[in-house]
Amino acid sequence: MKKLLLLCLVIAAVLAAGVGIVYWQGARSLPTDKTLEYSSFVSAPVEIYFDQRGRPFVYAESFADAFFAQGYLHARDRLWQMEMFRRAGSGRLAEALGADGLATDIAMWRAGVPELAKRMQAVASTELKNFIRAYVDGVNSYIYEALPPEFLLLDFSPPPWRVEDVFTMGALMAQQSANNLDQELLRLALIQELGCTRASIFSPEQFAINCVETELALATANHHVELVSGRQNPLFSAPAMGRNAWAVSTDDGPALFAFDSHDGISLPNLTYDVHLFVRDQQIRGNSVPGLLGVINGFNEFMAWGFTNIGDSQDVFLETMTEGYRFLDGDDWYQAELEEVEIPVRGAEPYKLTLVTTRHGRLISEAPAISVRWAPLEQSEHGLDALLKLNRATSFAEFNQALDVFVAPSATATYADVTGRVAQRTLGLLPVRGAGVGLVPLPAGPSNAWRGMIPMTDLPREESAEYVAAANTPLPNTDHLVSADNATGYRTDRIGQMLRDVVTPEDMHVLQTDQRNLQAESLLPRMVSLLDEGVGDHHSATIEELMIWANNAYDHADKWQPLFFARWYQRLIEGLFRAELSVDTYNRLLGESYVINQAIDGQLLAGSAGTWPVKDGVNKAFELTVYELKKGETWGQHHQLMLKHEFGAAFPGADLLFNRGPYEVGGGNATVGRARYSHKRPFQVSGGATTRIVLQMAQPIKAWMISPGGQSGHPLSDYYNDQTDAWVAGEIDLIVEPKEQEPELVLLPMN
Repeated sequence: MKKLLLLCLVIAAVLAAGVGIVYWQGARSLPTDKTLEYSSFVSAPVEIYFDQRGRPFVYAESFADAFFAQGYLHARDRLWQMEMFRRAGSGRLAEALGADGLATDIAMWRAGVPELAKRMQAVASTELKNFIRAYVDGVNSYIYEALPPEFLLLDFSPPPWRVEDVFTMGALMAQQSANNLDQELLRLALIQELGCTRASIFSPEQFAINCVETELALATANHHVELVSGRQNPLFSAPAMGRNAWAVSTDDGPALFAFDSHDGISLPNLTYDVHLFVRDQQIRGNSVPGLLGVINGFNEFMAWGFTNIGDSQDVFLETMTEGYRFLDGDDWYQAELEEVEIPVRGAEPYKLTLVTTRHGRLISEAPAISVRWAPLEQSEHGLDALLKLNRATSFAEFNQALDVFVAPSATATYADVTGRVAQRTLGLLPVRGAGVGLVPLPAGPSNAWRGMIPMTDLPREESAEYVAAANTPLPNTDHLVSADNATGYRTDRIGQMLRDVVTPEDMHVLQTDQRNLQAESLLPRMVSLLDEGVGDHHSATIEELMIWANNAYDHADKWQPLFFARWYQRLIEGLFRAELSVDTYNRLLGESYVINQAIDGQLLAGSAGTWPVKDGVNKAFELTVYELKKGETWGQHHQLMLKHEFGAAFPGADLLFNRGPYEVGGGNATVGRARYSHKRPFQVSGGATTRIVLQMAQPIKAWMISPGGQSGHPLSDYYNDQTDAWVAGEIDLIVEPKEQEPELVLLPMN
C-alpha cells in the first residue's frame, strides 16, 4: 500500500513539474506589443490598436501593408491553430504528430484537398499572389520571435510559411464545407443493413429513386463500408460549418444585418476578429487564421455572410478488377494512378496510391468506392473572389465576385448602406445524370454527371423586405441545390420573428432565441401515442409538458426541455440500436439531420409510419420518467466545455488548456443554437462561433461577440475573456480605440 502511495506521489510530482515547466515556458512566449522595424515588408508605418477584447484595428497605407500586419497578428495569436490547419490541408499532419495523424492525411489526399490547393494557386492573379506574399512575410516575422506552448509539448518548430500554405487553407475550408460525403456513406451502410424499404425513412421521398439499384450493387460487392471521414484526428479540430444569417430592410431607417456561424466550439475559436483600414477603405469581420481578409463581415459599403448549402459531392460504387481497371458501361479502362509519400514522424514514410476513375477519386477498394467533388472539375478562383468580395463597393461588384466563387457552395446574405438586402446561392454544383445525391450510385454512363449548373442560374433574391438563411435552400429554384438539408425549424422561427424586427437589439435577441419549434410540433403527437394507462399514471407530468409545448423555450433552468430531449433520445435508441451494427448505429448518432428526417417523419406520418413508433414512444417515455430526477434542469445536462485539442492529448493538460463547463440553453433546433451530438447527449459541441449585428448606416455600426477569445495562448488575458458574455447572450459594441496611443507599430527600416 505504501509503495502504491509513493508511486502516486511520484507521478503527481512529475506531472506537476511538467505542467510547471510548460507554464513557465508558456509565459515567456506571451506576445508583447512594441514598435517593430521591417526592411522591405511594409512601405509606410502601420499602426495597430486593440480594444478591450484584444480585437486588432489595423491602419495602413496599402492593402499589402495591411495584410502583412494581419499575417503577423494571426501568427502572434493563433500560430498553433494555423500549423494544424495547414498540415491537415496539405496531408502532412503525420509529419508532426506521428501515426496519429496518418488517417487524416490519407483522407485529405483522397479527397483531393492538396490538388485543389495547387489548382487555386495556378490560376491566382498576380495581385492576389503579391498580397499573399505580404501576408506570409507577416506570419514568418512573428514565427522567429516566439512559439506558443503547444510546440514545446510536441517538441517541434514550425517551418516558415509559404505562399502555397495560404492556398492550402482555402482548399481546406472548401473541403470542410462539402459535408455530404459522410451522409451518403451512412445511407449506404443503412441500405446494406436494413434494405431499401426500411432505410427509406432516413431521407426524403427522393431516396427511393435509385435505392434498389444501389442495393443490388452492394450485394455483389459483399463488403461492409468502413471509412475515415478526415475529421477524426484528436489533435485536429476541424471546422464543421453551419450558419444563420438574415437581413432586414426597414421603412424609416438603415437596413439591418445579422450573422452567426455554427461551427465546432473549441479553444481557440475557429475565427479571429480583425478590422483593417486602408485609407478610406475597410475590411472587417471574421477571419480564419491562415487566410488573408475576412470570410464573413463588412466593409464601408456592404455586409455579407455565408451559410452552408449545396451538395457538391457524389459517391459512386465502382466495378474494379486487378491492376485498377474499372467498368464504365461496357467499357473497361485503366484508372489514373499517382504515388504520394506521406512523411510520418518516428516511422518510415507511408506510400499511398491515389486512384482516379472517370467518376472521381477512389476512397475505398473493398468495396470500390469513388467520390466526385465539383470544385475539382474546373479552375477555382476562390481566394481572388474572396478578396474582390472584401473590397466590393456595389451590389454589381458583390455579384461579380460570387459569380466565380467555385467553392464552397453556400447561400450569401447581403445588405448595404443604400438599404438593399439580398441573397443568392453560389458555388459549383453538378447536373446529375440520375438521382438527387442522397445515396451512392453504381458507376456508369447513365449515372454520370452531365456538367455543372451555371452559377448565374443558381437561385437568388435581389430585392426583398427581408431575407434569411439557416442551411436550407432558397425557394423556387429550377436546379437541384441539395436534397440533404437542415430541417426547417430554425428557418421557420426566423420567419416568424423577422417582420417585427426593427432595431439592432431585436436582431440580437433573435440570434439568441431559444424557442423550440421541433418540440412544439412533435410533443403533441408523442403524447397522443401514449397508451391510456401510461398517460393516466403520469398525467401531471404530461399536463406540464403540454403547457410548455404551447410556447416551448429551451431555457437552461427548465426541466421540460430536458424531458423532451431525453424522450427523443430514448426513442432513437429504442428504434435503431438493436437493428443496426454498432459501427453504423454510432455513425447514425453523429448525423442529426438524418436522424431528424427519420424520427420526425415517422412521428408526423401517423398510421402511415413503417416502424413501430407507438411502442417505441411508450417505452422511451417510461425510461425517461424513470431516469430523470425531480428538479433536474436542461442546463445541468446541456453544458459547454471549451476544449483545446491538448486537453485530452496529455495527462494534466486539461487544467492548462480547457475551460468550463458552462450551463447553456438552446439546442439543435433553436435559432440560438447550442448543438449536441446524439453520440454524447447533451454535451454542447457546436454553436455560434461568432455573432455579428450591423446597422447599415454610414458609418456602419457593429456589435460582435464570440466564445473563447482572440488569443490561442492559454495564459493570455484574451484566451477566454468573451465566453461569460457569450453564454449570457450579451454582445459588444465595436468602437475604434484610436483615442489612445497605438499598442503596436510596424515601421519600414530606414
